[in-house]
Amino acid sequence: MQVLKKAKRESSMFEVDAVKKLQDGHRDTLESLVALQSALSARFHGMERTVNCMILAALTGEPMVMIGPPGTAKSRIIRSFCHLLGLIDNDALKQGDPAGVEEVKQETYFEYLLTQFTEPSELFGQFDLARVFGKDPVLVREETGMMQKAQVVFLDEVFNASSAILNALLTFMNERKFHDRGKVRKVPMRLLFAASNHAPREEGLGAFYDRFLLRSRLHNTAADPERLGVLLSVAWTETHGFALPEADRKRFLSLMDGLQAYRDALDGMTRDAQLTINTADPLFRQLADIVEELRRKDLSQMSNRRLVKFVGVILAAALIRSVREGSAPQILAADLGVLLDYGLDAEDDSTVRKLRAQLER
Repeated sequence: MQVLKKAKRESSMFEVDAVKKLQDGHRDTLESLVALQSALSARFHGMERTVNCMILAALTGEPMVMIGPPGTAKSRIIRSFCHLLGLIDNDALKQGDPAGVEEVKQETYFEYLLTQFTEPSELFGQFDLARVFGKDPVLVREETGMMQKAQVVFLDEVFNASSAILNALLTFMNERKFHDRGKVRKVPMRLLFAASNHAPREEGLGAFYDRFLLRSRLHNTAADPERLGVLLSVAWTETHGFALPEADRKRFLSLMDGLQAYRDALDGMTRDAQLTINTADPLFRQLADIVEELRRKDLSQMSNRRLVKFVGVILAAALIRSVREGSAPQILAADLGVLLDYGLDAEDDSTVRKLRAQLER
């Protein structure tokens, strides 16, 4: 394995002044994200890495998929995240109650379990037959509570979907637009989460899988008495007795708007040539070494598109870390570790440990 070269100085992949300006302008949002991360981590034992991935997805707006066996709280943690943001109510977290019933009507959150038999109309709405066969026949889709109306979308068992669903989702994810019978409309979706019991096995799903920039893998807790004891204690309370105080619930109600404001500012600063890549930074040598090793081991093809998007994730990770630590806003070598945590097509603990050790020296 090629040895990673340690940068001679701690620097930044972006101009430091621009990174500081971005952080200062959105400190409230970043601090709220840190608080949200702490709240979720306390409620879901052993899922700190998944929570961190969700926080990065929230800040960057990049699609995220959780991959793990049934019963590892994939659906629950998404609902809890949305509950903290005020997108679903308390009833949505109760056992036996369908998630998001009230909120679907408010068109903020959409959740659906996909199968090979799922039809596009189940996601985007049926046509109003009364108007089709009315006096003046017209095709009108009943869209209340459908996916194209939601700010946060959660698709469970996403890789089970038919080709018709996958084609529709690709456009939805790539362009944030809804194509309907020749008409194209922008959608308000800000976050897309998905879950699956396993990574896609069919070769034809490669392009779709590639669109999920962030991947978090979950595993059942090891059969260790101490670990199981902590898990059961925390999970029991989360399942049967959790109630969010109203004061805490209000804390994150404006976070969705803050996240969008951050992404808008990042785009605006880039257009104005304020936020530019510092091509001379030695961290790019380390980044190149990581990408080369991942490709060589077939752990990730890391396409050009994914590389560009991951730079945004690295920046987000650095900003969140610096706010949490109270340190200067700059990208460090350790921040490149998000590629190892959330960017792999396949798992290889040995290679990941070696690469991470090089970053942490």
